[in-house]
Amino acid sequence: MKSGDGNNADGPHGRRRSVEDPRPRLYNLGAVGLGWLLLLGGAFIGWFVIAVPLRRQILDNDLTLVYIGARIGIEHGWNHIYSLSLQHQMFTQLRPGAPFNDGERFLSPPPIAWLLVPLTVLGAAGTVYFWLAASAAALVVAWWIAAPGSGLARILWLIAAIAWYPVQYSLSLAQPDVIVLLGAVACWKLADRGKPYLAGVVLGVSVLKPQLTLVLPLVLLAAGRWRIAAAWAVTVGVLAALSLLVIGQQGLSDYRALLSEAGHVVNNRYFTPAYVFGPGALSYAVQAIFVLVGLAGAYLNRRASLARLFALGLVTTTLGATYWHLQDYSILVGAAWLFWHDAAPAWQRWWLLVVAIGGELAWPLSPLPILIGLAVWLVYMAVPPRPAVGVATAPTT
Repeated sequence: MKSGDGNNADGPHGRRRSVEDPRPRLYNLGAVGLGWLLLLGGAFIGWFVIAVPLRRQILDNDLTLVYIGARIGIEHGWNHIYSLSLQHQMFTQLRPGAPFNDGERFLSPPPIAWLLVPLTVLGAAGTVYFWLAASAAALVVAWWIAAPGSGLARILWLIAAIAWYPVQYSLSLAQPDVIVLLGAVACWKLADRGKPYLAGVVLGVSVLKPQLTLVLPLVLLAAGRWRIAAAWAVTVGVLAALSLLVIGQQGLSDYRALLSEAGHVVNNRYFTPAYVFGPGALSYAVQAIFVLVGLAGAYLNRRASLARLFALGLVTTTLGATYWHLQDYSILVGAAWLFWHDAAPAWQRWWLLVVAIGGELAWPLSPLPILIGLAVWLVYMAVPPRPAVGVATAPTT
């Protein structure tokens, strides 16, 4: 009988025992530990960010303003939904004693108010509860569609998304961010399956909050994916024309007045490059440069995967938006998922931690870390990756 060391000695039946690689076990233990850390940390923060405020006052959120717009449309006509006096009157009825300041305005596009019309039968509080449930479901569906990986790694993506502060903050405000996120990743999936026109129509859900994906169709167009962009343009154009027809001249005039007022609210640009460059022409110029970088990157990456192009479009939109809040960074969850689908160097993937931590700590650290993280992310995505040997390039659609 042959002799050997204890690890490789022959078994009782003469078969050689193999050495077990400890790395998969260590990886699984690390993933489980990370999952529990994210789950417990996210639950702790979520309790104070979502549960406590909504339990204290269920109508202290942005959806209440949309509900006000829907009620005004039903009771006074859709040409009055942007009437400041009627909004004040309805706000006082729903939240007596609460201040009606410059942040308490319904100035979203009409389609989101139309969407809430069937829900008004539930009352204001019931509408908020329904919307929160729908938003949570939308996040799960978006994860199911777009999250990379499999098994435990895939589950970690969901836990991380739920635990991320911008997502929790969006839910606390009952914002439509995750609904638009679902529309964006559903658009990607449909386009990836060879249905570009249907994909563009689905992306039309972005009218619920246009600034979240505004540059994405332009990026797709620059990359030669004109069918998606064309279908999106037709869908949005039809909804815009219908909105103008419904609100009329009076509604348009009121809407412009509200937008003018919102343009002077510092908080509306706090999470944009205006934080660094000021609210004047310089910040607009810097944002225009970011958009040009994104469009140039789209052209250079025109043969890259759709996942990379969508991620590039969402990041470009984030840096190019002139009206942005902390909760709007939720759209970056989809960008991270899609970027991870594309082969990228390890350091580029690890860089996403800078973006994640910057968003998590955006209030105490200021927007500067996440803005820097996004700028670097945009630049290296704009540079085409080196094609792998023997791998065919993606066709244009």
